[in-house]
Amino acid sequence: MRDKIILFLGGIAFGTAAIFVKFCTITSPLITFMRFSIAALVLLPFSHKRKRRLNIRYFIIPSLFLSLHMLFFVTSVFYTTIAASTILVSTSPIFAMILRRRIDLFILIAILGIVVMNVGTSFGYLLGNILALLSAVSFALYTFFLSRIEYDFISIVPYIYLLSSLFMVPILPFYGIGDLNLISILSILGLVFIPTLIGHGSVIYTANKLPISLVTSAELIEPVVATLLAIPIFHQIPNFQEIIGGAITLIAIYFAFRK
Repeated sequence: MRDKIILFLGGIAFGTAAIFVKFCTITSPLITFMRFSIAALVLLPFSHKRKRRLNIRYFIIPSLFLSLHMLFFVTSVFYTTIAASTILVSTSPIFAMILRRRIDLFILIAILGIVVMNVGTSFGYLLGNILALLSAVSFALYTFFLSRIEYDFISIVPYIYLLSSLFMVPILPFYGIGDLNLISILSILGLVFIPTLIGHGSVIYTANKLPISLVTSAELIEPVVATLLAIPIFHQIPNFQEIIGGAITLIAIYFAFRK
């Protein structure tokens, strides 16, 4: 029971990510850079306690896709609603299954839900939704390439975060900084410590203690929590399409996991 509670709290922590991003007034690449670089610095001392030789070059491609995942996700939050963004980003398991050639009825139903969410959507929201889907695809590719490598998580995760932040450096001059103020700094710190360290940490902790289907399903809590928080904070009430399409997608993904 304790492990399930930890996993549930981790899912809630994931749900705060879009909220912290929405409070930021700095550019998307800078948010991505700061989130990963600060998280890497926090975790680096723990990795040094593990005496293991690492070959960093194997983690370059996964880190690239992790940085793209975050960049697309952050940008989508500024174009579309938090509900749509988090629901569509949570479809990454669909693309992970497609990459592994595991396509069944539930995957097709989940894709139908995505279509329902986007029919007749205005250009601005549609662009944000497309970016959220690209974020999901990027995260699926990140997990796909990472699964092909043998590694100790505590030893390598700071370096993955560090590499992911470095991929943002070449594009930062094109986007600039934005308005770096106290609210943005506090939001970045919240983004690092709550969804990144607590959220990911709970998944890491429970990964070998609970069924993998249950652990993976925890990320489905994210869009629910994010949507509920966005209603009072940003007055973003989901429309009919988001509710119906999102419900179809999330339920289909859940049953795909259970199967």
